[in-house]
Amino acid sequence: MTRVAVIGSGNIGRRHLTVLKRLPSVQPLAVPVREARVPELLAEEFEVARDIGEARQQGCTHCVVATDTGRHFQDAIAAAENGMDLLVEKPLSVDAGEAAALQARVATAGQQLFVGCVLRFSESLNTFRELQDRIGRPHSARIEFQSHLPGRRRDRPYQESYSARVDEGGVLRDLIHEIDYAGWLLGWPGSVQAKLRNLDRLGIGAEETATLLWETKSGWAVTMTLDYLSRPARRRMRVAGEFGTIEWDGIEQSVTLALTGKPVEVRASEQTRDEMLLAQDRAFVEGSGDDSFGPMAKAEGGVRALSVCDAARRASNSGSEETVRYR
Repeated sequence: MTRVAVIGSGNIGRRHLTVLKRLPSVQPLAVPVREARVPELLAEEFEVARDIGEARQQGCTHCVVATDTGRHFQDAIAAAENGMDLLVEKPLSVDAGEAAALQARVATAGQQLFVGCVLRFSESLNTFRELQDRIGRPHSARIEFQSHLPGRRRDRPYQESYSARVDEGGVLRDLIHEIDYAGWLLGWPGSVQAKLRNLDRLGIGAEETATLLWETKSGWAVTMTLDYLSRPARRRMRVAGEFGTIEWDGIEQSVTLALTGKPVEVRASEQTRDEMLLAQDRAFVEGSGDDSFGPMAKAEGGVRALSVCDAARRASNSGSEETVRYR
C-alpha cells in the first residue's frame, strides 16, 4: 500500500484525495492548511495528519502539493526533506527563479519532482498530438482559454483566491496549462511579445487578460489569448498547415481534422475531469523510472513554463519582444 500525503484541502486538494482513494493500492492522507478543515475531512472519511512530519511518520512516501502558489516552495521543500516524491500543482512556483531553486533543493534531497499539468493526460489533447502531423508543415497556431474567474473559484470568494493576487496569481500563472501544452506540442519559444492588462472588471490586483505572440524555431507564429472575463468559457487550439487544419476543443473534448479534398474527421472523448486527474495521479504513484511516468511534466518543464511567463511579463512592461531566459 502506497501512502500519499495531500497538502491543501481546497477544491483541487479534495479532488486529489478523492481520485487517489479510487486506486486500490493507494491510501491518501490529508494535510490541511486550515485547522477548521479537519472535522470536514474526517466526516468524509479521509485520514488526516497535522503536518507533513506526522504524515511521514504514518508512512507517506509521496506528496501532492495543492496549496496556494505562494506556499508551493515551502510545502514542497518540507515534503522532500521528509523523504517524499512530489507532485506540485501548477504553477510550480511564483516565478522561474524560485521554481529552479525548488528543483535544485528537491534534487539535493534525492527526491523526484513533477508538476500537475493534467492536460497532458487529456485523451482529446493526446489525439491532437497523434494527428497533428497530418496537416503537413504548419504556418500558424492560435490558442485561447477565456473563462470567467468568479465561476471558476467556487470553493471561496474569488477575490480571496491566489488567482486574484499580483504576486502569485493572474492569468499567466493560473492558466499556465496553455503555455505548458504549447511548449510540449509546438515547441518552446526563444522570445515572446506580450500585453497584460487589468481592466478593473473583477476588482482584483492581478492581470485579467494576457495576449502572447511568438515564433517557433521554424519561423511560424503562435498567438495565445488568456482572460478571466469571458462567458461562456472557450478553450481551443487551432493549427493551420499546408494540407489543412486541426483544432482541439478543450470544453467539448474533441478534435477536428479538416484536410483538403477529404471528409472532415471529428474525434471526441468522454473522459471526465476526474478521470484525467486519476490518470495523472496513477502515473505519479506507480511510475518507477524515467519512461514510466507517461507524459507527466517534470520539474524542468515547470521551470520552462514559468520562464515564458516571466518573459511575457517583461515584454508587457517594456513594450518590446523579450528573450525567454530558460534556467
